[in-house]
Amino acid sequence: MSEAQTILQRLSKLAAKDNRPSALPAGGARASALFSFVTRERERIAGCAFPRTSIVVIVEGSKELVTMGRQMQFVAGTVLVLPAGWRGDVVNDPDPKSGVYRAIFIDFQDELVNRARRSLPPQRASARLHVALDPVLVAAIHHAGEGIVAGTLPAALIEHRLMEVLMVLGMRGALPEDTTTLSDAVRALIRWQPNKPWTADQIAAELGTSNATLRRHLAGESTSLRALLTEVRVDLASTLLSQDGLSLRDAALAAGYRSPRRLAERMRAEPKGNSPADI
Repeated sequence: MSEAQTILQRLSKLAAKDNRPSALPAGGARASALFSFVTRERERIAGCAFPRTSIVVIVEGSKELVTMGRQMQFVAGTVLVLPAGWRGDVVNDPDPKSGVYRAIFIDFQDELVNRARRSLPPQRASARLHVALDPVLVAAIHHAGEGIVAGTLPAALIEHRLMEVLMVLGMRGALPEDTTTLSDAVRALIRWQPNKPWTADQIAAELGTSNATLRRHLAGESTSLRALLTEVRVDLASTLLSQDGLSLRDAALAAGYRSPRRLAERMRAEPKGNSPADI
């Protein structure tokens, strides 16, 4: 048996049967939850929203994510690390040989995630959305999962095990970034639907504030809604061009620009100075 098979077999007991809830519990101060998703049919779940930082461990089959203007597919042995507030559509595909899809879902309390961030050096790059399972990460997830499922361990001990998972993710560059500033919250909101024609009123409503307050606070953080929209959309377009191989036209549409010309102008105007030809 290969190392990859051994790793997945160790986690398979945590995903023995489907016990997903009809709806994900709200965030707040509740304890972390573990669910398993098991299906023998291809299923599409539209409009998923995770209120807290969560991981999805693909044990068998594959998963497709449609989010942030991108369509991405992940195979068994992958851990998806989704930041608090993540939104998107998912497709679960059973393994062609076994005919089964299995995955483990664990979410984390905000305070635990913040504690893990404070314990690690600041990340220089954006957090990774996915990492490959390895023996260290599997051991941490398995240890935490068993503790949650048992239901008999003290809360402090379970938190310690969950912290181990978060620390390993952080060392792999996959711990979601902090969104304590309003600018960060606006960036996160735009990333989920970059092609939406966002207005200040819409963003303010999503964040539970007023248009005037939104603009005032962004000015206090030395930025503006227009600047944040451009930053997020140009970053996404650059990723779609360099990593996903999309054409300039398709990248422009996915990032919220009505024409390739408009995107090219924005990319040249950005401080980084990149143009489509540079990518």
